Amino acid sequence: MSHVDDRIVELVRAALDLEFGGERLYRHLAELTQHPAGRTTFLRLANEERRHVGESHELFAALVGEEEWQRISQREAGEPNVTGIVAELEAAVMQRGHAAVADDTQALRMAMELERRAIHMYQEMAQHTDDPVQLKLLSKLVQEEFFHYDNLQAQLDSILNVGLWLDQPEFRMDGKF
Repeated sequence: MSHVDDRIVELVRAALDLEFGGERLYRHLAELTQHPAGRTTFLRLANEERRHVGESHELFAALVGEEEWQRISQREAGEPNVTGIVAELEAAVMQRGHAAVADDTQALRMAMELERRAIHMYQEMAQHTDDPVQLKLLSKLVQEEFFHYDNLQAQLDSILNVGLWLDQPEFRMDGKF
């Protein structure tokens, strides 16, 4: 494989780590947060991360080949523990001594960091392809991750300013999702 091909494989592995690991992370954050609306928010995000894996199959298989996609996907789905970037975020919580109960702002910041990294990763993937179909799928993933990030930011702003969770997303991106 060429250098670009190796980088794409690496990015696909990282993307799957984020999507599978992100689902586990959001479910974990749902258990840690004390507020019912916070739990609902994190569980909704966990389900959306699971949906991303299915939607991205076509894209990732086109980037690395169907056989490689199946191999990477099976390995990532079968991982019993959180790995990679998600493990790094989990370790940060442990290091700060909030393993038993994360405060809501800490949980939101961790979730925002996950989404920020996903945005950057999908944007980098877009730099390695000129296929219009792949670019369209990557653009959709980037938009969805920005939507998640913006909603988490709105939640954080609400908690920091008034101490309340929002019951549902405060806004939609032109009704796309």
